Amino acid sequence: MNYEESIEWLNTIPLSFDRENKNYEFKLDGIKAFLSHLKNPQSNLKIIHVGGTNGKGSTCSVISSVLQESGFKTGAFTSPHIKDFRERIRIGKDFIDRDFFREFIVNNRFKIESLDLTYFEISFAMAVDYFSKNMVDYAIIEVGLGGRLDATNVVEPVVSVITNIGYDHKEFLGNSLEEIAMEKSGIIKHNKPVVIGEENEKIRNLFKIEACKKSASIYFSKMSQEYKSDLTGPFIQKNISLALKTIDILKLGIAMKDIQKGILNVKENTKIYGRWDLIRKKPKIIFDAGHNISALTTSILNLEKSSKVVFGTLEKKDQHNIFEIFPTSFRYYFCPVPSKRSMSMDKIENEVSKRGLKYSFHDNVSNALSAAVKDSNESDTILVTGSTFLFSDLY
Repeated sequence: MNYEESIEWLNTIPLSFDRENKNYEFKLDGIKAFLSHLKNPQSNLKIIHVGGTNGKGSTCSVISSVLQESGFKTGAFTSPHIKDFRERIRIGKDFIDRDFFREFIVNNRFKIESLDLTYFEISFAMAVDYFSKNMVDYAIIEVGLGGRLDATNVVEPVVSVITNIGYDHKEFLGNSLEEIAMEKSGIIKHNKPVVIGEENEKIRNLFKIEACKKSASIYFSKMSQEYKSDLTGPFIQKNISLALKTIDILKLGIAMKDIQKGILNVKENTKIYGRWDLIRKKPKIIFDAGHNISALTTSILNLEKSSKVVFGTLEKKDQHNIFEIFPTSFRYYFCPVPSKRSMSMDKIENEVSKRGLKYSFHDNVSNALSAAVKDSNESDTILVTGSTFLFSDLY
């Protein structure tokens, strides 16, 4: 296989579950066996393990950027990607080497197939193998789904991070915030510190209990000041505070000038996309991947009443309630997501037709955005949001 053929082969592997969520299994046997086959590269790494509902990618990127500015060789594994699979696995600002990707697939293909691994498990194993072979100083690993039985939870981190708790993947994680928090608290490890960004007192107390059970020191981040950053949006200052608290716990003696420079240059240092990206000023066009109710609620609260929203989402149990938060003062441009798991336009119409919204349907996100721009004047705001799958063609 060449690189392109290796990518094509990987794209035939199920992500984690299919449209009906029938292929998802909570088990770690496969990933443990595969990592053993690779001689457990994760054991060679100092890992910062980041879970939670929203803000994981931004928090990972801020930590990575500050560590880079301080001279540390830093690996980061995040998901999903926007434009290129290689965004998921980075050392500094550089994506994983194409030759390494190809050789990993070629050398391990038959083992992968024999273990029936998922796309995410393959990606994670590739990341820790790449970071180990390149001897990074720190590896930042983002949880995929949940925590307790997520493939990444085989690692022994130097610190765990839980950003916040919101409703997402209820079919897997539970119907209440407490149930979801319990799944995500599974990344708290014995005698390892954990940093929490969640502000809800009831959920914070739950984390305190779980940390106590594991003799884990627990810390809570809080905003002490605002920092200038090339990352913007309603979440970013909270995520920065969480990232800085995590770095503080590592006691690396990082100079304030490197902290400030790292925060200022997150996009440049990590190539993060789709987090409240200002794409155009007149009319204002913002790209923001908001794939669950809690993320989208915060985004919408930060828009003016006459804004326009381009939206497409995947078929998930908790997505049907998402339309309840859409203000009637906005105009909506709905489109399918380029994925087999896209929510159908018929289902979306069934949900929105009874809510008094102003809306239209479009064949794809490009046409939806074009229609929104055509309907706008220079002072308007257009938010493109929903599934990350929307953004690859737009960028």
